[in-house]
Amino acid sequence: MKNLIEIANIIRHVRIRTTDILTSDKRKKTNANLLFDKILAGDFKTDNEAADFFFSTDASSSNYKNLKRSLREKIINTLFFIKPNSTHSDYEKAYLYCSKNMFAASTLLFLQANNAGINLCIKILTKAKEFELTEFIIDTSRYLRLHNAVRVGDKEKFDAYNATYKKYLEIRRVEIMAEEYYCQLILPKVQNKSNDESTYHIAMESYKSLKPYMEIYTSPFLLFIGNYIHIIALMTRYDYRGTIEVCEKIVKFFEEKPYTYRTPLRVFLHNQLVCHTQLKEYEKGKLVVEKSNRLVSKGTYSWFQNNELNLILALHSKNYQDAFEIFENSFSQSKFKTLPPMVKEQWLIYESYIHFLSILDLVTIPDNRRRRFKLGRFLNSIPTYSKDKRGLNIPILIIQILYMIVNKDYDKSIDRIEAIEKYCSRYLTNQPNLRSSCFIKMLLQIPISYFHKAGVERRAKKYLTKLMDNPLHISNQPREIEIIPYEDLWGFVIQSLEKKTYSSPNKFNKRKN
Repeated sequence: MKNLIEIANIIRHVRIRTTDILTSDKRKKTNANLLFDKILAGDFKTDNEAADFFFSTDASSSNYKNLKRSLREKIINTLFFIKPNSTHSDYEKAYLYCSKNMFAASTLLFLQANNAGINLCIKILTKAKEFELTEFIIDTSRYLRLHNAVRVGDKEKFDAYNATYKKYLEIRRVEIMAEEYYCQLILPKVQNKSNDESTYHIAMESYKSLKPYMEIYTSPFLLFIGNYIHIIALMTRYDYRGTIEVCEKIVKFFEEKPYTYRTPLRVFLHNQLVCHTQLKEYEKGKLVVEKSNRLVSKGTYSWFQNNELNLILALHSKNYQDAFEIFENSFSQSKFKTLPPMVKEQWLIYESYIHFLSILDLVTIPDNRRRRFKLGRFLNSIPTYSKDKRGLNIPILIIQILYMIVNKDYDKSIDRIEAIEKYCSRYLTNQPNLRSSCFIKMLLQIPISYFHKAGVERRAKKYLTKLMDNPLHISNQPREIEIIPYEDLWGFVIQSLEKKTYSSPNKFNKRKN
């Protein structure tokens, strides 16, 4: 009762209005609530549209600015009333509990409701220790050591809380160091996904610096980030076996925890799935997908990542209809439009390959789900990848040729192949792009052989042999490049050619290799 009285005396002096939060009460529908509903419904794309709807003016008007500020404040206030639901894991519920109550405890202590604040700190500390939430252990143990030293004078409790504080402060220092290493490593990769030798060395040095601490402390966050940095190093050198070994070990560590910490499980399972796909271990990949599916909530960024990797697995294992269903399920999700531009571009590239498969009757698209696909519109919708000169635009260059060949638009394909030949000689001369270079050279043999099936096979044979001698699992190219294995794509190309020649003498002269 003492704590309740303390809190009640604070609350009675605080001015509280239910209009300061968002409410579902239809009788109290304000403009802020209406703006909130319309934003969620996708009715407004810009501030000007919203301002015109409410005030018949543009976004610069003071009335609209006040409405927008009011909504923002209501949303922030409403955050404190969020309750965990069935989609949250026990770890996520614990974090929300500690986060909300830590604010309450620090507020009570600031307002000198010391008994209530300290009592809440003890509860938070118990929960934080159970779920190894370092930041909350530090905050609560600091308040508790101060309380027992200054207000209570209990040396035994002060020593205990002080020891806890110092122990976890050191753990937090290492966690923050790991986070800094990770940020420095990832920062250059946000706009440039290509790998180089420096990435490997930076990642390995960071991992080696963290490893001694990872052997001492069992901090989930530290082991998550430290092992992820190790995986970045291994994947930079396309060490799929080594990556799987690390993933299996750390997944086992987190699965044995008494609680479910989904984020690291998702991350390591996703990397493991990439490796199984590249190694053509499709059945093992499907088992990883089943695990990963249980860890994601529909519409979340992680859900889209999971679907992307599942789609690639389906394309590589020749389950093309499954790939279409995965794409449709993702593309039709309302949250798709909120994805970062580069992520959406990648999905549009996948769509171009799936549509290509439908032309070959390898994918059946129901009429009510068929979208008219235009190559020109597709190329305009992927500006970031189209301008890339490090290899990530290779699938875009290839799909253009494939469309033209299977549609027997030979004149256009000759023009495009000539341009790609120049690109190939300029940008695809290094080892990581060997498979792509071989495949594009195979495509170059098509107009040289006048689109004659037997002639193309004969002239492309040496490049095909070189491609087969350098299988996907030992190639040093980013996984995003080869959406469908080149061996499979080549089979589709050959099937589409005929046993007769096509010549356009003003377009492409026959040359010797």
